[in-house]
Amino acid sequence: MQGHTSYVTSAVYNASGSQIVTASYDKTARIWDASTGELLHTLQGHTSGVKSAQYNASGSQIVTASSDTTPKIWDSERGELLHTLQGHTGWVRSAQYNVSGSQIVTASEDYTARIWDSETGELLHTLQGHTDGVLSAHYNASGSQIVTASWDSTSRIWDAETGELLHTLQGHTSGVISAQYNASGSQIVTASGDKTAKIWDALTGELLQTLEGHTRSVRSAQFNASGSQIVTVSADYTVRIWDAETGELLHTLQGHTSRVYSANFDPTGNHIITTGRDHKTIIWDAKTGKQLYTRLQLENNDWLVYDQHYRFDGSQAV
Repeated sequence: MQGHTSYVTSAVYNASGSQIVTASYDKTARIWDASTGELLHTLQGHTSGVKSAQYNASGSQIVTASSDTTPKIWDSERGELLHTLQGHTGWVRSAQYNVSGSQIVTASEDYTARIWDSETGELLHTLQGHTDGVLSAHYNASGSQIVTASWDSTSRIWDAETGELLHTLQGHTSGVISAQYNASGSQIVTASGDKTAKIWDALTGELLQTLEGHTRSVRSAQFNASGSQIVTVSADYTVRIWDAETGELLHTLQGHTSRVYSANFDPTGNHIITTGRDHKTIIWDAKTGKQLYTRLQLENNDWLVYDQHYRFDGSQAV
């Protein structure tokens, strides 16, 4: 099975769990059948590395973010390019749909986040206020708010309809690399270069918990669908699962041999998929923390799939 020709930066399921979209430094995103591992489409058009790729809620579209400064919107069924969103003047670090799929928010190194109409590609709002590059931007579940994360050590909460700044979350001592809501929109989890993740009240901006244990920068943090758990990714080569209410460390996932780029729960919350600079994509059991299957990219761009006992199994897709 042919794969990416450079590092995979993210891997995300669609809402039904039937497909996975991967993003890579090889300037492409790729759509895979989650059951068989079959490559369905290669999304080509970016002129630099693809930082992230996300489905809309229905799974009909994908938005990609790239260091070529242009997010792109794709038809996921046909693999066709629909729109190129032009306006950012720096690397675009992330792009995400709101719950209805009508809007997209993008985050850029040009110190701004921008809101776009996903059907027309029209720019609706520019969110200005950060004093350094914006690394991520995400909607809450209702689509009424957006949270941004920045190198300026803050996260900010914005009104998605008006673009008004509502709260500035201060407490990290280094750049904030990611910020995401839980499913209800009541809490936000942030990840930072200060080696911690923090949980905040999304309505008041109050700090609720600090998740400590990683020994290097925390690159991302996100809730599972129920909001009961958080998964964090670190430059210390580990992934960690935490209790979102108490802040207790539940599991440390060790299996990557280099920097881990991303970790995402599947729609059920039973599994976590991680990608790393070691060319591995790993599926884990979220309840036990056990490694289930690893997909390793080989030098000839083929892939080897094996389980936690290093038994080859070509029937399993990662």
